[in-house]
Amino acid sequence: MKNKATLLRGEESLFERIGFELDGMFRKGAPVLVKLHMGEPGNGHAIKASFAAKIVGALSRIGCRPFLFDTPVVYSSPRNNPPEYLKAAAGNGYTEINIGAPIVVSDDHAKVKGKFMEYGIASAPLEADGVLLLSHFKGHVCSGMGGAIKNVGMGCMSKETKGAIHAGGEPVYTGGCTECGACARNCPTGNIRIEGGRPWFDVSWCPGCSNCVHSCEAECISPKLAPFNTLLAEAAVLAHERFRKVFAVNVMREMTQFCDCMSDPGPVLAEDIGFVFARDMLSADLASLELLKMETGREDLFMERNKVSSRRQVAEAARMMGRTTEIDIDEID
Repeated sequence: MKNKATLLRGEESLFERIGFELDGMFRKGAPVLVKLHMGEPGNGHAIKASFAAKIVGALSRIGCRPFLFDTPVVYSSPRNNPPEYLKAAAGNGYTEINIGAPIVVSDDHAKVKGKFMEYGIASAPLEADGVLLLSHFKGHVCSGMGGAIKNVGMGCMSKETKGAIHAGGEPVYTGGCTECGACARNCPTGNIRIEGGRPWFDVSWCPGCSNCVHSCEAECISPKLAPFNTLLAEAAVLAHERFRKVFAVNVMREMTQFCDCMSDPGPVLAEDIGFVFARDMLSADLASLELLKMETGREDLFMERNKVSSRRQVAEAARMMGRTTEIDIDEID
């Protein structure tokens, strides 16, 4: 299967195009799940409720029964349980009255065995007739960037699985340190010190990004289970291949250094490129990375700021899906 995506510059043309692309793809009268992040309280750059309402309107006009969906987070946040998440979402304008569709937050899941661990995949997207991945494209401290793959590989997982993915990427010292300091220099949270001939992971906090594993030329650091982006990609691929139908939309606006899961996502690194849509998560993210590179002239803008490569997760997902990382991009005015 070839990786293909389309760039739309204008917002109104996006809603028209969604209707054109999805009419006949999703069954009329069938439930279509819109998977999105409704924003951490205080974050002003996540996808706005008014925009999500227009997506819902486009789906409703072609006869679908859309509903918005997300899973609770594992860390300390108002969004770490369904009732409080719904309150936080309402504070951002995400109410059924404003959106025109039900809003569901649930930790219900089905267990699926992967190569590295067992994953709890959210039940709702597995049961819907189709899934529309609505992802804000931005940076992320663990995965370099967050787009459609992360929207599935983390956002469609149970709380337990989210924690296990982060924990599985945490570093373990295995011996043979040369004291080069590469791990400390490349830790996005400044958590590593070199002392007594070895690295110690105890300065600040470890999100399990595995960047020290990739940075260590002496290969003296290993992840507890597997590198973070490998686990993220495996979770995403296992879920994505179980969805009945998929359509991915990446919103390339106000692309911040950090994720929408943070109340302070850092500075906006790139402004408005447009909207990418594709028939799968991999194509959407490959196109978004290529467009960001073309627009900014930077090979990996998010890596420059977050120290973590934005391309590891797409490379791992492509490998697991039996695809390349080449992408064809069409542009529509």
